Amino acid sequence: MNLIKNIPIPICGLILALLSLGNLTQDIQPALKILFGSIGVILLILIILKIVSYPDSILKDFKNPVIVSSSGTFSMSLMILSTYAIQFSPTLAYAIWIIGIALHIMLMIYFTYHFIMHNFNISNVYPSYWIVYIGITMGAITSSVHGITEIGFCFFIVGFIAMLITFPLVVYRYLTCPDVPDVNKPLICIFTAVLSILIVGYLNSAQTVSNEFVIVLYVLACVLYVFSLLKFIQYRNLDFYPSFSAFTFPFVISALATKGINTKIGSNLILTNVLSVEIAIAIVIVVYILWRYINFLKNSESRN
Repeated sequence: MNLIKNIPIPICGLILALLSLGNLTQDIQPALKILFGSIGVILLILIILKIVSYPDSILKDFKNPVIVSSSGTFSMSLMILSTYAIQFSPTLAYAIWIIGIALHIMLMIYFTYHFIMHNFNISNVYPSYWIVYIGITMGAITSSVHGITEIGFCFFIVGFIAMLITFPLVVYRYLTCPDVPDVNKPLICIFTAVLSILIVGYLNSAQTVSNEFVIVLYVLACVLYVFSLLKFIQYRNLDFYPSFSAFTFPFVISALATKGINTKIGSNLILTNVLSVEIAIAIVIVVYILWRYINFLKNSESRN
């Protein structure tokens, strides 16, 4: 039971990365989808058991805006999980997807009320805010699996508008309050996810794709990718914090954005090579953070 008690909410970011990585690598080797997906599901079951077994601990964590915003990766993971479940039961998969959407909308309302309308502090603003407001775009990414791309496109619109509002806010925070405690430094890698998730959501839900629109987003996303990769290299050897999950999904979704452009807009040798490099980087980072998490949880067990 100590393992369940000690597992932190931010591990949901790693869960989201593992499930997404399974979808990213399935064309390379179907066994990789099973491997990464299975690990993600096991961790997801553990976090659900914690929610059920230790609700007081969860409620306490929900007073921290960084943890609350990071928790959006839980509902996003459910949306991705539905793409796995559909091969077994479309009804179950759709139910999981609806639960994920509902939980994410509830999170958006809760977070806005408690940390935007009340108790707002610019020093508490981090890229994890994008998980709350742009994370709903995961509904657009996964909607095509359930045959409801029209609704999915609405989620993309919400995510895109949220990006336009929150991106300047997060940038302003880092410019005016550059000092960031080590525990929150990994969150800066979410910069590479903010446009990439919109690209994938748009490609998966738009009835008619504007190549120009996607190319502009992708060029900007590539700049943020390089920035975030440099930050990962800089911060990778910090003392471990659960926020290390922020190193994972952003690089997976960036590779998925490149894969989507290769598939739906046009492939060339440069993009193909970029995709191969991004997939390799995503696998290495996710496996590295998974290893760091396993050691963290083992050490937590030994201390109890």
